[in-house]
Amino acid sequence: MKRIILPLILSICFISESLFVQFVPRDPFGSRMIIVPHFLLVVLLLMGIYYVRNRAIVFAFIFGLIFDVFHTGILGVYLFLFPLSIYIASKMMKILQTNIFIAGLVTILNVAIVEFLVYELNILIEHVSMSMMTFLNIRLLPTLVVNLIFFVIFSYPLKKLMERRKKQVIAE
Repeated sequence: MKRIILPLILSICFISESLFVQFVPRDPFGSRMIIVPHFLLVVLLLMGIYYVRNRAIVFAFIFGLIFDVFHTGILGVYLFLFPLSIYIASKMMKILQTNIFIAGLVTILNVAIVEFLVYELNILIEHVSMSMMTFLNIRLLPTLVVNLIFFVIFSYPLKKLMERRKKQVIAE
């Protein structure tokens, strides 16, 4: 049971992103915001910060591939970006303090980096014609707000779970 809890949480986050997009109205408050939940990435980043980094990167590769297969037309985008983001976050946390506030800033910064790199890739392959200011106002800002809310709600219980699980892994 111990070995299945983290993959189960990641699977639930993967599914909850799709459910969030399905059930949250497209135009909240009458605006044309594009909200992209990255709950899976937030949990992977928390794994990279509070759990064993190498295991988090392996999970990131696996779920990045699954994410690409189900949600994007190009294989390899999230397969590359999820592990890269975890690696960057774990290196940042070695320099900074490992408190929940700093972890939140690092997590939101990495979500923004992933979102920006996906936007730039879409511009490069001419898949989207959105200007930078439109992207920042309509997509990036609402995405960061939603993922910050997710982080605020779930970060403390996930932190405790990952720290407890890390102690168990080290003891094995």
